[in-house]
Amino acid sequence: MAQGTRSSDQRRKWWNDSLGENLVDSRTILPREGHSRIKVLADQLGERVPILLGKFVMASLSMFDLGRNEFPAIEGGDGEAQMPARAQQVILDEDVFQICAAITASRFPEDTGSTRMRQCAMMILIASETAAGRKPTMAGLARMTGSPTSPIIVLATSLEERGLLTRIRMAGVSNGKSGKVLQIRPDALQAINDAHLAQTGSPIVRIDEQSTTPTDEPSAPKTDV
Repeated sequence: MAQGTRSSDQRRKWWNDSLGENLVDSRTILPREGHSRIKVLADQLGERVPILLGKFVMASLSMFDLGRNEFPAIEGGDGEAQMPARAQQVILDEDVFQICAAITASRFPEDTGSTRMRQCAMMILIASETAAGRKPTMAGLARMTGSPTSPIIVLATSLEERGLLTRIRMAGVSNGKSGKVLQIRPDALQAINDAHLAQTGSPIVRIDEQSTTPTDEPSAPKTDV
């Protein structure tokens, strides 16, 4: 049997074994650059390209499904045709906005207003880099922003200690080398509120949730008579 025929038979067998009752063979057409990136990502994650493309499609569809932030699981089929629970959770735009609103409303003793603004900027930058399929690191963010690495480390470490970020070592981060990638934790909103309660004794109350009472209004300036 010719090599090409054997390879074709193996591929056809894999498709037949992977497709379950609730799974459909859908073809995709990608730009050459996108295809190269998806192959690299599939190798790093230990996935087959068709399965990984299916996860991306389902993750995109989930964004329209009441703001759910997980990869929906598909029943039927065996092995890698299942959407595994280990798939990385997707942090949606609305989640990032909620986190930034909590950061700006927080009053940690060691933070200033400018610190909170920098924290929000970092969270948005990490979310946008992750959504673009890149792997944000402290050194990478420093290069992107033209900043020394040390302030980025201080900022990220503070957010990590409060439970908003986590660092996960991954392969192929820079020039084929492994590195610690910054990720927003799925429970970041609850974590920062818990940290705020522990340090200040009160939960975070966002500006748009604060009730306005007559005592909140500034009094008229006094004039000399």
